[in-house]
Amino acid sequence: MPSPDGLRWNGPAPTLQLGGGDFTLRPTLRLDADAGSFFGQEEPGGYRSGVNLRRGRLGVRGTVLRDFSYAFTWEFGGASPNDYGNLFEAQVAYTGLRGTTIRAGAFTLQHLPDFAGSSFDLPFLERAAISNVVGSLASGSTRTAIGAEGNGAIGGEGARWNASAYVTGGVASTPHDERQRGLAGRAVLLAVDRPGLQVQFGLDAAVQLHPGTSPGPESIRLRDYPELRVDSRRFLDSGSIRADGAWAAGPEASVRLGPVYLEGVWQRVAVDAVSGPDARFEGWYVQALMPLVGPPRQRAAESGTWKRPEAGGFPGALELAGRYSTVDLRQGSRGARQSVLTLGLNWYPTDRLRLAAHYENGTTVLDGPGRDFQAVGLRAAFNL
Repeated sequence: MPSPDGLRWNGPAPTLQLGGGDFTLRPTLRLDADAGSFFGQEEPGGYRSGVNLRRGRLGVRGTVLRDFSYAFTWEFGGASPNDYGNLFEAQVAYTGLRGTTIRAGAFTLQHLPDFAGSSFDLPFLERAAISNVVGSLASGSTRTAIGAEGNGAIGGEGARWNASAYVTGGVASTPHDERQRGLAGRAVLLAVDRPGLQVQFGLDAAVQLHPGTSPGPESIRLRDYPELRVDSRRFLDSGSIRADGAWAAGPEASVRLGPVYLEGVWQRVAVDAVSGPDARFEGWYVQALMPLVGPPRQRAAESGTWKRPEAGGFPGALELAGRYSTVDLRQGSRGARQSVLTLGLNWYPTDRLRLAAHYENGTTVLDGPGRDFQAVGLRAAFNL
């Protein structure tokens, strides 16, 4: 028997239901407040300390006729302190096919482990630099796209594989970006699933078919922040390359050994230059997570990623995290190479609240004086 229409509460989040469940609507709220301090920046023009409303998302999501879902989210925060107020998400999806979702609009694609799951589950303040560099080609944290996502069992067991594929356009919040065209996808397999041991392998790929640079000429520029976004400066930068297109591909692997979680990703990036030799770049990261208090991370069957630990009762869940990432965007005398070692502590007092403190030690190799840095970052995050 269907539940009655009206306003229902699931914890602090209300849900409006009409038509015996044929229509639902609930508000969404996400707040990530960051503070960061850089030191070792005696040379003028280095990174600056500051604060940033990294995410300030307000929106609605729900279902129509049970098999269709929708979401609309406005972003009041930003990637840097100078970037506030943009459309983040406007999507519809059909979920009536068993194990498969057809999705269209502006949303976060299931491409690369750093983007495939919820950003609230990320173990670090920011995604690894190589994820952002590759994501800028055809995916990223938000992108206009249409595509399919699927998962299923092997041999009658639980969900063991995940796959996604999309045709993509530009970034909804970026002016004059609608002419960009690309493809992106991910495929992973949980090869070993035993008590105390889970092993997953995968492959990620993205192609930018048409840079869509407006007003032109067509060009591609790869760059990223120092894995902390309280300053708008980006020394990791390939510079603008006149190009017809670009692609990126590479493997991923993850292991949960007892309570310890390990993950590694490598990507090769190629830019098809209009003149001169094509540019070839690469980057990778390895990371390890260990619970200090509370349960370990668990695999999410719908995305093939590992979700944040469940808080449970007091004092919640406490997690130790470490990552080493590197990206090389050098081409002759142009570009830069950035490597960052990050150590972090994540505390989840409840399933909706996260407090994090991270330390970074980074080096940036340039054609000239380098930009080495150390930094401490803090975050308070709430997810409704």
